[in-house]
Formats: sequence, structure tokens, C-alpha cells
Amino acid sequence: MALTGDTPTTRVIEFGSDVQAAAYAYGPGPQCASGGWGAGKTFVYCLKALALSDLYPRNRGVIARRIAKELRATTMATFFKLCPPSAYSHGSRNDQEGKLVLNNGSEILFLHLDDPDTEGVIKGLEINWFFVDQAEENPEQMEEIFDLLLGRLMRWDLCQVPDALVKAHEDATGTRWPFWFRETNKPAPPPYAMLACNPDIELHWIYRRFHPESADHPKYAALGYKMFDMPSTANRFLSETNLSYLLAHDEAFVRRNVRGIWGMPEGAIHSLDARSLIDGDPQLVDYLRSTCTLHRTLDHGDTAPTCCLWFAVDRAGNAFCVREYYLPNALVSTHRANITALSEGERYSSNYADPSIFAKLHQKHGGRWSTADEYRDVLEHPASTVLHWNPADNNELGTRNRINEYLRIDPERLHPLTRQRGAPRLYFVQESPTHPQGCRHVLRELRSQRRVKIGMELGRPIFSDERDETIPDHAYDPVRYFIASRPALPSKLSPGAVPGTFEGEARRMEQALRKRRA
Repeated sequence: MALTGDTPTTRVIEFGSDVQAAAYAYGPGPQCASGGWGAGKTFVYCLKALALSDLYPRNRGVIARRIAKELRATTMATFFKLCPPSAYSHGSRNDQEGKLVLNNGSEILFLHLDDPDTEGVIKGLEINWFFVDQAEENPEQMEEIFDLLLGRLMRWDLCQVPDALVKAHEDATGTRWPFWFRETNKPAPPPYAMLACNPDIELHWIYRRFHPESADHPKYAALGYKMFDMPSTANRFLSETNLSYLLAHDEAFVRRNVRGIWGMPEGAIHSLDARSLIDGDPQLVDYLRSTCTLHRTLDHGDTAPTCCLWFAVDRAGNAFCVREYYLPNALVSTHRANITALSEGERYSSNYADPSIFAKLHQKHGGRWSTADEYRDVLEHPASTVLHWNPADNNELGTRNRINEYLRIDPERLHPLTRQRGAPRLYFVQESPTHPQGCRHVLRELRSQRRVKIGMELGRPIFSDERDETIPDHAYDPVRYFIASRPALPSKLSPGAVPGTFEGEARRMEQALRKRRA
């Protein structure tokens, strides 16, 4: 990298890991460096920001962080370790205003997002790249800021793309330079959207967009979204002393802040073992429908998502969540129609819903009216979509413990499909191309529920018994309602069931599924 000042300055950069080098080289799709402390996430994107400013004269970009003092003390400190004063000796640097102008006319704006006016500033920005550090903080605000910044890329048309770069690209590929400003018909620099973060819960928007294991990731991967995992241990420039201090913490800290693994275990209320997960298959679902008692539970939301879960309970007391309905911003009439359609031909032993929907807070038909009344109304809605719900038990602590009893691996219990010893009692039939109504949101929310952190003692976090109310629970609450209902076991095979025990039929079905997949 060559930075021009009074005399040309050349900086030779050596990367701390292969992943760091890959993050530097990737683009221009949105990218995220996720990992532990001291992994070099901020370093690589400050370096990339400086390279874009150096390579394309009169370029313009943003480096942002939520808290102003942390922006100055950490992110800007890292940036100016890389950027020598000679690079802006003929430009300007104003840390108070958060603006740097390099000798070649490129501008870098440093924004802190705890300023209430920042969002208005972003809406009027014209930039070609941005880097947001510690992007996992304040998820709702940061996701909105990220989308706003994406919409401001390729707006700064005063940037110059050197003719030599355009010609080199055309000579190497035989194609036209891929980025152009439409209004001026001038070549534009590639737009870069960069994030750095520490791992968080699986409900986090960064996980859902960037993490390859997220169910939402495929649609974002098609847009170029890419995550780079950077554990602290991979950075060969991290001192042994710093690493030893990090590794001295408890396992939950090491998992998140050293190894950089998503899905925070510290304070987690439930542990979901892989043995509770079953591949979604219509044949399996049909078998469960015909041999088990069936149950539905509902958590209603007006603007928040409404979630309905379908459960099946076999004669051994195993419970299967076989279907999931999850839809925000819809009317009760829509939920009635959709849930009824998904329930066609089924008979239920129980139907439980959030007790709050039974409060008569509205006026209708000349009397007091509740949301539960709306679900069973036949005067304004078709009788064929009537749904009768009963109030669920909303005992938080008691139900929470009972869920853990169902999820616990009993060393003597036989798994209903594999027949191996060591199995839970609660199972989830996952979403799949052939079973699109399988479990997705409920798995993510169940894993993410955690207690409220109230302090630290000897380097370890202390948690209260209260559940963190900032974590979505629209699909988690129906699990609580179902487990609290103490669902009944089937007394005999339902009409249409295949004769024989569930265990024997499960083995036959497993063999058939394996043959079909092969």
C-alpha cells in the first residue's frame, strides 16, 4: 500500500491469519468478520478502508461505532496506527468533527451512533464504502443503520477510478469495468459494506443474514453476504500473555470471546441436544398424525408474529413438534384461515393459547369482546375456520423446568427412530423442502432464551431467575404452553394407523427413508 505525503510512503502489511487475508481480499458483497477478542477484525477492515481510500482518489466512506468514546479509543486508534500523518499532510484531520481528508482528496467520516442526529445524517450521506465496528450491539438500531448505509453506497460520484485500473480489468477479463455512476456515466469504485462483531444469540440479525448455518442465509448468500470466522487463537500476532488471560475465563466466555462461536451459552435457560432434531419428512409427519394424540398451542400477536405449533405425543410419552406457523402483521381472520388449512383432517386432544387473549378489552356485538372471541366468532367470519382455544398455564418458572426435563438426555431412554439408548422426550421435526411447515423459528428461539445478567463475581457472570424480555419468544411461548398442559398419551391407535408398535413402525420408516435418500 502506497500513501503519498511529502515523500512517498510504502507500508508492507503482514496478515495475522489466512482468514484475515481472505476478508481483506473479499468483495464487494456485504461481509462480516465475526470472532473473538484480539482476532484482528477491526484491524483488517480499517486496513481495507484505508486501501479503498488510497486506491481510488476522492473516494468517500464511513467508519462507525455505536458509542462515541469507544469509537475514538479503539476503532480510530487502530485506524491511525495504520494511517501515517504523511498520508494527510496536505489534507486535514479533525477528530472533533470526525472527518479525515487524505492527500489524494479521499474523505473518511467517523460516526458514533449514540447521537440522535446520526440517523438523519446517514439518510443524506453519499458514500462508496462503510465499516461498522462492534455491529452486534443494540441489534434493532444497528440493523436499521446497516440497511440505511447500504442504500447510500455508490452515491459519491466525485470519486476517480484510475484509467490504469479500468484498462487492466478489461485486458484481464475482456469485459467492461463492472461499476458505473449512472448519472455521470463514469466508472465507479466497487461498493463495500463491512461489519465486525463478537458472536451473539442465533436470533441476531447478523447471524440470520451472514452465518452459513442460518435458515435465512441462502437468500442473503445470493446477494454476496459472507461471514469470516476469526477465533482469537488464529491471530499469530496476539501475544501469549493476552491469549492466556482470555483462556483463563470460564468456558462460556472462551466459547464466545475466544473461539468466536455463535449461540451464547452463558445464562442459557435451555440446552437443545442434536438428538432432539428430526429431519422433516411428510411420511414421518403423516405417521405421527395417525398414531399419536395431537395438540395445538398459540401465541397471538397483533403486529408481532403470531405463532401456532402442532404437537404429537406417542404411547411412550415422546412429544414431537411437527409443524410451525409463524406470521407477523396479519388479521385474526388470516390466522384462522391459515391454521385451519394446515389442520385439515386432524382431531386435537387439546388447544391452548396465551391467557392474555381471553381478556375482554374490546367492544363488539353489543358487549365485551376478547381476541379469543374473535377466533371463534361465526357472525363475521366463516364457521369453517372457527378455532376454540383454552387458557394456557403461564407459570414461567415451573414450565421452564419441565421443558428442561423433556429435553434432558435420559441414558436409559430409547430414541423413537434410531433405537439407540440415551434420548430426550421432546423432539422437533425440522423445516425441509418437502416439509416447509417444519420447525425453524421455535428452534432458534428455544436456544436463545437466557436469564438476565445482574453482575460479575471473580470474572464470572451472575444471572437472576428472570428471563431476558428483549429476546423474542413468539415461538417459545407455545412450547411452554404445551409442556405445561401435561399432554395425554394415546390410549389406542387412531383410525387409519398401521398396526404394530410405534417402535417397530419407526424402524421400518427409518429404513425406507434411508433407501429413498440413497
